[in-house]
Amino acid sequence: MIPISPDVRKLVGEWAEFVDNRSLLYEKFSLPKVWGQARKLDDAGRWSVLRIVAGGKELLAEDASNLERRAAGPKVQPHNAERMRRESQIARAMAHITQPDPDLVKSANANARQLLKNLESSYGEHIVTFEATLAGRLMVNMAGGVIENAGICLDRCFGLPVIPGSAVKGIARSQALWEIKEAAPAQKENLLKVAMAIFGYGKTDISKRGAWTWAAGHEPAAKVAEALQAVEFKGCACFLPSYPTTPPTIVVDMVNPHYPEYYRGQRDRATDDENPIPNYFPAVEAGSGFGFAVILNRVPEGFAAQQLLDACRGWIERSITQKGVGAKTAAGYGWFALGQTQTALHAASGNAAAESKPSAIASPASPADALIAKWKGKLTATGNFSVALHEMAALKDDTELKRVFEAVIPEQQRSRNRKNNPYWQSFTSGRHGEEGKKILVRVGFSLR
Repeated sequence: MIPISPDVRKLVGEWAEFVDNRSLLYEKFSLPKVWGQARKLDDAGRWSVLRIVAGGKELLAEDASNLERRAAGPKVQPHNAERMRRESQIARAMAHITQPDPDLVKSANANARQLLKNLESSYGEHIVTFEATLAGRLMVNMAGGVIENAGICLDRCFGLPVIPGSAVKGIARSQALWEIKEAAPAQKENLLKVAMAIFGYGKTDISKRGAWTWAAGHEPAAKVAEALQAVEFKGCACFLPSYPTTPPTIVVDMVNPHYPEYYRGQRDRATDDENPIPNYFPAVEAGSGFGFAVILNRVPEGFAAQQLLDACRGWIERSITQKGVGAKTAAGYGWFALGQTQTALHAASGNAAAESKPSAIASPASPADALIAKWKGKLTATGNFSVALHEMAALKDDTELKRVFEAVIPEQQRSRNRKNNPYWQSFTSGRHGEEGKKILVRVGFSLR
């Protein structure tokens, strides 16, 4: 069923059941939908996901039992019963999973923490490092795996989830662009100069339609390029991959399109008589700690190392805490809290006494406090309105709603209370628009 050469099959098993590296298991030994059998195996992708997630063995065994029970039904056609029994055998075979060595995982986490310390010792004033804890599940590199839209970035050696350095650089650059775009005129040019030195640029980046031109205008971008004395410039910062510093948990997650035929253009309207088609994918569970590091490969003339490192750290921190990293960030995935929670520290140390310590992210005292803790600093842009406004509108007490509104809506946006402001246009339009309008009325906030 799994395409493996005979010599490799002897080493890893018929179903790769002796493989404990999740990266190798998922990228090289996943179960094809069409291979070694006459009929397409629809559950191949799901079962391949279950093999690498926490509790996957039990879920695969449950699938096998359900198929056996259905095959024994009195009204099942013989050919369907035979197919179900065959699929139950596959699911049960897939349930034979070699679990990763927990000591090896802890060793990998310790290596990641030690690496941060060693880098600090080696690079001194030319490096910045910090740790952050996942506050929501993480999906990264979904489009890069062998299973369509169900990939995950796993370390080749240990099979642990990793955030690629390219992803860290990408979110930092995106944050820099937006901050330059929204900065006051007096600050814009200095921010642009620092960003272009850190990330570098090519001819297209400073052209009339380039990224830096979009953020600050063509003349300022050309002026910075002239000051750097380069038509094209290699960025002076290296963004390292972010490795887990505490034992991560990989779980199975799902999206369930309720109107597949409507989405495919086969129906003019979305109606409730369609059959949902669940799609399964792996995700990193909240609570895992990750270490971040940025190294300067040089310091251009006219800049200070600390100036560049402070900018890098600020852009990364604001990006991961206000916008998230990876896929589905608008739905709450990929968001971090800075530092390590006590739960994460306990997982890293294995100290049983730490179990009695409260988490650094304490449980809020009221629904309003919960919303403030969840959304403060995360509504600077409009991407989260569809979720946040619905939750805010559910508050019954107008006084509490106003407290939440003033805490989570940036003061800068509240001072720009004009109907033609794109921020408020997004607030009062779309599927959440009616809830947004009601919120404004309830808190006594009017748009001019």
